[in-house]
Amino acid sequence: MTLESERVLLVFSVGKQLAALPLENVQRIAPMAQLARPPGLPSPLEGILNLRGTAVPVLRLDRLLRLPVQETGLYSMLIVLKGHVDGAFALLVERTSEVRSVPLGDFLPVDRADSFNACAEASFVLRGETVTLLSPRRLLLEKETQALAEFRTLARRRIEEWGAADQ
Repeated sequence: MTLESERVLLVFSVGKQLAALPLENVQRIAPMAQLARPPGLPSPLEGILNLRGTAVPVLRLDRLLRLPVQETGLYSMLIVLKGHVDGAFALLVERTSEVRSVPLGDFLPVDRADSFNACAEASFVLRGETVTLLSPRRLLLEKETQALAEFRTLARRRIEEWGAADQ
């Protein structure tokens, strides 16, 4: 099978449902870490991750998609996405399950009106369960992306200030 005839995806669970993201958009997968939680964070923003001196906003995908709220647990993971216009951000998910190559012919269409901001690109069946393929670029509205960039800037300044105080 050629690369043009399949997509490589990271499959994970969120809100007791299965979802996937294109692996090419994933920078790293990390276990849940301690996050900075400045006051005034909007509900979908869990906090800010200090990833080697880089401020990475962490979004709760369950709240963003209005799914049942998940408890942060032993297997909760952070999926750090890359290639976003204003920098990386991470998604808090219940757990990651596998990286899987899915033939293009296995994808089922999803009506754009059936998902928030048309963030669901397609679906496919994995071991009898439906998996929704999400578009990282359409998870956030433009205003949300701008607000996230502002939080990232504030957090980056704070990290720089703390680093300067240590010297």
